[in-house]
Amino acid sequence: MRFFTKASLLLSLSLLTVGLVGCQSSSGQKSTASFKDSSSQSSSYSAKEPDAAVTSSSASHKEEAQTYHPQAKLTKNARYVKSGNLKKAGQYTFDKVGTQLTLNTVKHPQTTIKSGDLTYKVTTVRIIKNTAKTAAAKRMAAQALNLAQLKSPYYTLQVKFTIYNRGKQAVTTDGIQSIQLGGNRQLNAANQLSDASAGKTIPAGDKLATFATGLASEKTKPNLKSVKIKFAGAFANKKQVVKPTTWLKLTL
Repeated sequence: MRFFTKASLLLSLSLLTVGLVGCQSSSGQKSTASFKDSSSQSSSYSAKEPDAAVTSSSASHKEEAQTYHPQAKLTKNARYVKSGNLKKAGQYTFDKVGTQLTLNTVKHPQTTIKSGDLTYKVTTVRIIKNTAKTAAAKRMAAQALNLAQLKSPYYTLQVKFTIYNRGKQAVTTDGIQSIQLGGNRQLNAANQLSDASAGKTIPAGDKLATFATGLASEKTKPNLKSVKIKFAGAFANKKQVVKPTTWLKLTL
């Protein structure tokens, strides 16, 4: 199952405090940049909101998880949002390692799809322009997206979703199987997708609010009218009890 290989190196990209939830890796390692610690299996699961664009569960990146201070002229602009709660296109903020995040597009589809005892609800889709102001910011983002290097600015697709477990047993989700962009390009765990949901256990009758971030394009703003998402299966006692979903189309 995919989450076992991802747990030790999971790096998740996200907006600052925009309602996307972070989570701790299944190996118990703590993030070194911004995602607050939280339980991955609890009837009251509600991870803290992230406050950085990039985070790493690897101890080797602790020295890079430092506070970045943007230029004063950038923080005095009317479009700057100190709290990171970006709501309108054009608003921007900064993370702690030196990434400027600018909101390009935001949609709230509230679209659902079911498979077995699980219901998946996609609540928010965003296109973010990320401009790395430091070498650490660029390096950590490249590693998060399984790239040798990354050109700045780069654009990320961020999907916030909630998984509802309507069954009578706890299940462990394998996260997102794939996100299909324009043409034949697809994002998955091995290809430019950082999925915070993979490996999380959802108790019976409970839910998991989570997110995933993938690389939409480098240098040039992506021209995406819609994307498709397919969720992977879920497991209990090492057996697949929920099959992958069909494709779910999301209009941008």
